[in-house]
Amino acid sequence: MKNAFCFGFLICFLTISVTSDAVSEINLNFLTRKGTDLFLNGKRFRQIGVNKFDLFLRFLEGGESRDQALAALDQARHYRLRVLRFSAAGFYPRQMSLWPNQPIYWSLMDDLVAQSKKRNLYLVPVINWNLYLFTDMAGECVQDLLTNPDSRSRQYLWLYTYQLVSRYAKEPAILFWELTNEMNLNADLEFMNPFGFSLLNPVHEGTSFMRLRRDHFTTDQMIPFLSEWAKFVRSLDPNHLISSGFSAPRPAAQHLRKAQGKGDWTPDTYEDMETYLRDTHPDPIDIISIHFYQEHDTVRFHIKDPSSPEALDYFVKAAQKIGKPIFIGETGEDYQKNPSAPFIRQVLDKCQDLSVPLILLWNWMSPGDPFNVDPQQNPELVRFLSTVQDSWDSAP
Repeated sequence: MKNAFCFGFLICFLTISVTSDAVSEINLNFLTRKGTDLFLNGKRFRQIGVNKFDLFLRFLEGGESRDQALAALDQARHYRLRVLRFSAAGFYPRQMSLWPNQPIYWSLMDDLVAQSKKRNLYLVPVINWNLYLFTDMAGECVQDLLTNPDSRSRQYLWLYTYQLVSRYAKEPAILFWELTNEMNLNADLEFMNPFGFSLLNPVHEGTSFMRLRRDHFTTDQMIPFLSEWAKFVRSLDPNHLISSGFSAPRPAAQHLRKAQGKGDWTPDTYEDMETYLRDTHPDPIDIISIHFYQEHDTVRFHIKDPSSPEALDYFVKAAQKIGKPIFIGETGEDYQKNPSAPFIRQVLDKCQDLSVPLILLWNWMSPGDPFNVDPQQNPELVRFLSTVQDSWDSAP
């Protein structure tokens, strides 16, 4: 299987081209950053959007799966939820089986972009959602990806980044790029799994049988890797902003970082959190990403109520001191248990007070997910989101 992948990737590398159909003419209507604010078309940017993690995966599958994706796009347009964040690559190696066939694979991404653009929607593609994707395809470990530019997994990631980013560098339907998803939550945890461990290992999907010690990494290994990756993206695309895709730092992130894999869960102070947030969003990363869920992200800085959004005050304060915009890439709650979504309502109120430019709910029209945001299953919430967006649209 690995040899087939290698051969296919070589063909991709030798034959890659950016088709004129895939890229719009140069357009100045890109999201821009001024200090800690975001602007689009000359107006301050304020949007509620959604995550649709499997959007591209459904285009890859085709048939009824593509039909479901189109229905999700239609409903997002109808309710004025204009921004969708999604995985811009497969999650498991099996879902990358079409990648060596460049014309077919990228035509499916072209289809996704065209369908979104037709509906006046904006996309936030996450370049590599699953940290283990390219290491599993290469038969390597995360240490190879992060620390060795000549590793097979690093070259796979750079090749994929090149193909994706250069193809849509002039496409205004892309709102901005995200590098990864919650990679920061895996850093500095070597003490938890000192030997082999299983994580995202459905071997029938092409994954490794077992994670090894070399699949662990530290924050201080992650930061230069992110900086180099972001610089590569910027060299390919000067038009679009870049975000990390990170969750809010763990409540003990800076202490864990200093412990270098030995484990220190001492709660961070505000100053610790600010330092971690600053260091893990190096230039040229433009936008600070946090994900904000109950308990994991809310209980810190002496805040005891797991449903309180007050921690957002501290994150926004830190972003302002760092001098970069901050947005919520994921938030949500169990809408089956709480159909009126009291936590989400509090988060949106707080974000309005703090002028957070973008909030993306998890997870749009995804049956089976308890955090599923669906016009049929929780119409009250979806109508509320539309009402809030309407008020933001009409604001001066």
